[in-house]
Amino acid sequence: MKEINPKPGLPENVFPISSLPWTTFTGFNLNITSDGTYLFPIFTFGKYFIRGKKTLIPLSVQVHHAVCDGFHVSRFINDLQSVLDSF
Repeated sequence: MKEINPKPGLPENVFPISSLPWTTFTGFNLNITSDGTYLFPIFTFGKYFIRGKKTLIPLSVQVHHAVCDGFHVSRFINDLQSVLDSF
């Protein structure tokens, strides 16, 4: 099947989260071919790495500007960082 959502009957309000555990990255981009109606955010995690005393993991957040802008993405990332810092 050559569809972005090959499984029929997915519930509403779901979005993809993927991982590239074999590599780390500083930027990642997926080019989705669609008719402009794919509006879900896409989250991609990379391979974690150690820098000093910190464990870091790359995160790419890709959003459609029609439903979200940098303000919303930055709030999400800051909130996520706060949650992770509390562990």
